[in-house]
Amino acid sequence: MENILEEHASVYFDESGFTGNRLLDSQQTIFSYAAVVIEDEEATALVDHIIQKYGIQNGEIKGGNLVKKNKGRRALDEILSSLHGKMKVSVSDKKYALAGKFFEYIFEPSLAKINSVFYSINFHKFVSTMLYMDFVSRGAYAEEIFEEFESLMRTGNFDSLKTLFSADSTGELSQTLDYILTFAANNKDAVVNELDGYIGEGSGKWSLDLTNTSLYTLLADWGQSYKTLTAYCDKSKPLESDQELLKAMIGRADKVFSTFGDEEIPITFNLTGPIKLVDSKDFAGVQLADAVAAVFSYACNRENTDQFAVKWRGLIEDVVTYGSVFPDFDHIDPSRLEAQRNGMILQELARRSESNEDLLDGITDFIRGATYFLNSPEFALAKA
Repeated sequence: MENILEEHASVYFDESGFTGNRLLDSQQTIFSYAAVVIEDEEATALVDHIIQKYGIQNGEIKGGNLVKKNKGRRALDEILSSLHGKMKVSVSDKKYALAGKFFEYIFEPSLAKINSVFYSINFHKFVSTMLYMDFVSRGAYAEEIFEEFESLMRTGNFDSLKTLFSADSTGELSQTLDYILTFAANNKDAVVNELDGYIGEGSGKWSLDLTNTSLYTLLADWGQSYKTLTAYCDKSKPLESDQELLKAMIGRADKVFSTFGDEEIPITFNLTGPIKLVDSKDFAGVQLADAVAAVFSYACNRENTDQFAVKWRGLIEDVVTYGSVFPDFDHIDPSRLEAQRNGMILQELARRSESNEDLLDGITDFIRGATYFLNSPEFALAKA
């Protein structure tokens, strides 16, 4: 049955936990970007009500301040109740997002010719999740690798790197991280060619930032319910620097989906014009989006255990969208064929890199062979 779309929606956006290209900020571990569909008069009435009822100072709702105290959390909880069905949120664990960016910029250039093969078996999720696990559990050496990668993506400077592209590691690291560093060190030229002239300047200055991706996926999601969208976003340097992809959606009425993976993901929507970068003080809808973003940034931080955090976590499944980025440890579960196979593939890619062999020649045959072996009775007997 064809989905009947409503005519138009004004969508208001704001974030919580923005640290730009610095995804390793220890005080802001979660990035949350919220979208609220609401008419301006309704938004203004709700904001005025909340400000008066809870005695909020300065005449503006700031979710990051409200979430710090119980009274403020009560105000945020009332906002959530009032916005039921009118909000969507993209939430990301920044450290895992950085691990995903690592795969995108360090592995992808060398695998690009047949990257769909690797994505279809979740090789990217295996590598990203293993990187994340090393980072959160193995201390200073893994942290140094991530810090160097983050610095590289901010500055474009390869000269100051001591660890990331070094094949001679001396720190404590897992066998998997050893394979990853072996791959990186022996495929540095492909990374240099991919990043040359892009990172460190212009829109590339924000290559690690999550704002643009979050905004795009939220607009695509709302675009499944409305024929046209007008977007109001709190002022943001990443959005100011790059709107080309968003401009391509102005007046775009067709509905296109990505069939990549197990589900269809919308990738188009119809904007009435360029996104409007505004001051939140002047737009009640943006203040509400700020409140929603703060709520889910707070709720997704497992260190918060009060009654509101627990209650709000119960809303995640209904509100948080497919564009969110969190680790799924099933991808590295050693009992699963997928993880076993991806471990074998990583080891083979590291071996080929070190031996200066073609990475992709016959790799699909290797993957089929690994799958056959892991499904074989002999392997099952060896595990028993």
